[in-house]
Amino acid sequence: MKSKDSLIVMKTAAEALDETRNKLRLTTGSSDLDGLIGGVEEGLFYLFYGEREILDALIHRLIVNCVLPKGRGGFEAKGIYFNNTDYYTGKTFLNPSELGGLAKQLGVEPRIVFANIYAVAAYNEQRQLIIAKHISELMERDHEIRLLAVHSITRFFSDSEKPEETRQILKQTINYVWRIASKRRITVVVTADAIPNGRGFIPKPVGGSFFRHVANVIVHLKTFEDGPVSSVRATLIKHPYKKTPDSIVLLVSKGGEDLMGRITPSFRQLYEETISELKTQYQSGLIDLGLKQAFDLLLKEAWNSEQAAMGNSNMPTVLDKLNLTANIHNRKLIEVLKRMLEEKERAIEELREELEDLRARIISKVGEAKDLRIEK
Repeated sequence: MKSKDSLIVMKTAAEALDETRNKLRLTTGSSDLDGLIGGVEEGLFYLFYGEREILDALIHRLIVNCVLPKGRGGFEAKGIYFNNTDYYTGKTFLNPSELGGLAKQLGVEPRIVFANIYAVAAYNEQRQLIIAKHISELMERDHEIRLLAVHSITRFFSDSEKPEETRQILKQTINYVWRIASKRRITVVVTADAIPNGRGFIPKPVGGSFFRHVANVIVHLKTFEDGPVSSVRATLIKHPYKKTPDSIVLLVSKGGEDLMGRITPSFRQLYEETISELKTQYQSGLIDLGLKQAFDLLLKEAWNSEQAAMGNSNMPTVLDKLNLTANIHNRKLIEVLKRMLEEKERAIEELREELEDLRARIISKVGEAKDLRIEK
């Protein structure tokens, strides 16, 4: 067994500096934010906390960027998306349409992004801990993983009846994944809610002082309106080698851009692009002619009957291929049943006509028999 002394490695300051310079860095998608935090460096623990809208956008961007080539600000690697969501209130989710749109803007096939991202969700504190153990095992097995994105880690605090117990589970969850991630130089990005203070000071993250000790980099993000411009104030709270506190304001015009500077097409444009892609890549793969016809009927009925509802939503939800496949099969069965019903109705109508004809003939025969008796 090795002694503790044998594990100590001595380095010069120049060697440590060279190591830092040679580390991979993942872009956030914002050059200003990259400048503030020095990019998202491999092997470090990042905590971004604040308003959910900007955190959601950041998480989606980092997941796509993880797959990008190294020369374009990516890790050229796999990632894990660990979602923490209350199913009934404040639900967060990984939007496949948004990921696909981002991938296309960056010149990457959406299916490449989807194929390189593991996704898992926890719906309560107990499941958080179970999933953390599975993620740790996955990071040990798959050496291509370079990013772990933990979305809304503090989601269960607001409804917790035992906040101290929830806090302990959060600590155990983070410790499980960070122990393996740090050993394998996997970057961990965690998002969390902020504690409202109402005093104009920078709020602290939900979860207590734990994050201040475990995270290498801490950034607070807050959105605000300034006339025709949407702004995000990013404040660097903690960093291993940058001056703190430090902050910048990211100014983004409202002319079709969201808070991370991405162009957001109109709903109709997104819908038509999505449907076009599904027709070329999904429908063309359907062998059964009945399924292809059912697919067309589904699209037609969805747009005609739910246009207003979908128009008020942020994104179409037709990319859930499992539900889509089930719906298509159901639609095909409905069409088959409709045809069978129509055939049965025709058969019943024919039987009714035959019965009427038979009844008329019986009445006629009875009448003839009466006439014969009268004549006799």
